[in-house]
Amino acid sequence: MPDLVTLGPWLRRFLCEHIVTERNLARNTRSSYRDTFSLLLPFVSGKLRKPVDRLAVGDLTSRHVLQFLAHLEEQRGCSARTRNQRLAAIRAFARFVGSRDPAHVEWCGHIRAIVSKKSMPPPVGWLTRTEMEAMLAVPDRKTRRGCSEYALLLFLYNTGARVSEATQLKVRDLQLRSGNGGHDLAALHGKGGKTRQCPLWPETKRVLADQILGRAVGDAVFISRLGTPFTRFGVYRLIERCAARVPELADRTITPHVIRHTTACHLVLAGVDINTIRAWLGHASISTTNIYAEIDLTLKANAVALCAVGQSRPGRRWKEDKDLMAFLKSL
Repeated sequence: MPDLVTLGPWLRRFLCEHIVTERNLARNTRSSYRDTFSLLLPFVSGKLRKPVDRLAVGDLTSRHVLQFLAHLEEQRGCSARTRNQRLAAIRAFARFVGSRDPAHVEWCGHIRAIVSKKSMPPPVGWLTRTEMEAMLAVPDRKTRRGCSEYALLLFLYNTGARVSEATQLKVRDLQLRSGNGGHDLAALHGKGGKTRQCPLWPETKRVLADQILGRAVGDAVFISRLGTPFTRFGVYRLIERCAARVPELADRTITPHVIRHTTACHLVLAGVDINTIRAWLGHASISTTNIYAEIDLTLKANAVALCAVGQSRPGRRWKEDKDLMAFLKSL
């Protein structure tokens, strides 16, 4: 008879079977769920002074979960959004257990009754064209390392790719066919296993062609100075280092996602349709893309100018023409 009280077997089924085979969640989501319980279980174990492998389902009380969420914010310095993300994983686990064992339905209800904390979305940071060109000018393209770094920065700006999509890009994902009458494309593997294709600028195509020369189709496109594929941390460090050498960006935090925002904002400024931008960035919903239509002050100023109050209106010429009525009577 399976053990329905101990936490371990339930957690193994949840992480190895339910979210993988039944729900088919994305790899990053599964990693996030795993990390949540990697933090939660030692916390509860310390509170109860009980080994992790002896914890029962009932030991994860709503009080302990609330204490854990407070610990994330106060001790680990996590934001409300991260706190809500961890809570979502715990709720999903409670729903899984409660749907399979009636004895835990009440416990499930207490866990799922914990509310998410209201959080404001962070402001969207982006770079002007001049600032982005200054970033691209930082790598020394006379060296092999500088060419690789320039290619990565240009690719991020061209495609608006997430950092994970750039680090996972393989040689086989590039279609450099413009010489044969085709289009230069990059296939990006995004969230939820979705794949989209982004067109490449001629300059991007040129530098990428140089990067992949002599590589196997299964090799990574972007290689670090150590000869290994770029990692997320490596991309973050590269962008931080380049931004630090641009005086205008000295007091700002520049990340790969800021470059993604920059791509979207520049597409908006170029007059590209918002639905095309949604497909370009790989957003599931156009409501996510709509934030870029609201952040450009130039667009807002133009909109205000169209409906400004107090503007003089053109006079009514038929009133100003004193001879008009006389003309009508003469007909």
